Amino acid sequence: MVDVRKPATLRGFNVSIADIGDRMRLCHPLLSFESDSSLYIAHKLDWQDDPEALAITDPDEASQLGTLFPKTYGRLIASGEGVVAVGAGFAQAAAAAQVQFPGAETPLAQINGPECLIGTATLAIYTEIKAKLVNQARRVFDNELGEAACHECRLSEPGNAALLLLRRCGPLRSEDLAIRQLAGARQNREPDLYRRLLFQFELELGAERSDLQRKAKQHIKLVASPLQEGPTRHHMPHKDSPGLGM
Repeated sequence: MVDVRKPATLRGFNVSIADIGDRMRLCHPLLSFESDSSLYIAHKLDWQDDPEALAITDPDEASQLGTLFPKTYGRLIASGEGVVAVGAGFAQAAAAAQVQFPGAETPLAQINGPECLIGTATLAIYTEIKAKLVNQARRVFDNELGEAACHECRLSEPGNAALLLLRRCGPLRSEDLAIRQLAGARQNREPDLYRRLLFQFELELGAERSDLQRKAKQHIKLVASPLQEGPTRHHMPHKDSPGLGM
């Protein structure tokens, strides 16, 4: 049995970079131990308290099903930490929305090219990072939705980027997020997406379609009201400015 008291080196994680895409995920690490040439996958993050959670894996198989880092990476990882993998699409959306990744305790770095940023974090820290990102994205989205409603145009690039962040790291089965997704689809004049979202949220939330529609309309009106009372940025209306007849 591996000596889990020895330093562990992070060798990769159990998800392919191609599968990260425009998401942010906390993945199980691939690691090795001092004086042990074997490659292990940690099926639980707290592997030190449960050594049986470590399983030897074949490097060729691991590279096909997951991601292996260059041997020069050499970063140590502690029991309880997972790999934070941030896809290029997610990072680009955060930049477009001017949302900052919180937490200097989880620095992100490129490992295998620009397709993915990598860091390490405990589940508690990762959950906190997601919550802070969601709060920032929510503020950006509401501001941009209000601007778009005032100028009868579609969402700006920051607004759409913030909405993507909310979809990717917001809580599941959340009415708060559902209403914003519906409001975004209405404002962007995407009737097919709007209908699909209504059907989805009816099932997920057990809500009435008419109630969801009413709340989406109210949300647009709510975020636009303060801007209608004061100066706003000058957006040119889109030639297909959306009516709110959906």
